[in-house]
Amino acid sequence: MNSTVKPETESRQPAGENRLRVSSKGKRLFALLLDFIFSLLLANTLVQVFREEHWDLVMQSRDLSALVSFYGSIAFVLLFKDIFGRSLGKLLLGMTIRKIENFEERPALSVLLQRNLLLLIFPLEGVVLMRDSYARRLADKWWKTVVLDDQKAMRPTLRILLGNIILFGFFTAAILFQRSGIEKTSAYQTAELAIRAHPQLQLLLEQVSEIEEPEMHLDLRENTKNPSLVRVRVGEEDSGKEVIVSLTFRRNPPGWEVLAIEIKAISEVGD
Repeated sequence: MNSTVKPETESRQPAGENRLRVSSKGKRLFALLLDFIFSLLLANTLVQVFREEHWDLVMQSRDLSALVSFYGSIAFVLLFKDIFGRSLGKLLLGMTIRKIENFEERPALSVLLQRNLLLLIFPLEGVVLMRDSYARRLADKWWKTVVLDDQKAMRPTLRILLGNIILFGFFTAAILFQRSGIEKTSAYQTAELAIRAHPQLQLLLEQVSEIEEPEMHLDLRENTKNPSLVRVRVGEEDSGKEVIVSLTFRRNPPGWEVLAIEIKAISEVGD
């Protein structure tokens, strides 16, 4: 190992000396955790974007293939997370991957992909990393790489800001696609038909045709004591009605049956 590379646990460098520093074990594990969280958020966002029509009914007939595709997408993102020489987690923590023979060179793409394949045996990789003096896992040793603190990394404040922007982006996407996901369910569409056919709501719907603020709680068990609920607002925000539709799930054929419709004035609804 090149003597100019020092583990972060060793004594600090003299002032003004600009030596390379191996990233600590804690930083490497935290970067991997960030990568997994971002991969999970991305996979979940894609699920919401590509929700199929009547997905609440489709869920009843799904097998393990649905889970395989979901977690497979996470594994795919983790496999390609370092294609630019660092993953998002490493970028936010100010780390980079370099060749052990030349700290100025970034490993080839094929090497970066092979390194990440070994994450499939993460428990073993984690043990090796924790026991290695230079925080190297098996993949680093086999493909002769090392993870260093990046001397040209963005300032910590900018990295924190970038991380918050990314998380806020996922949060915003979840809100934007929430209504779309609700409206694609068979439960909501059944409730909407019942609401639009209800005589007490006809006048309000003639004035304001849109049904707003949909919320949904589904119980996909058949003949359950606790009904599924679809809650919406009909009419203006201040003078409209809150409508709660109770439904129950029927398995043969799969579908929803309306049990009751409760209508309250918005002014009567408690906080």
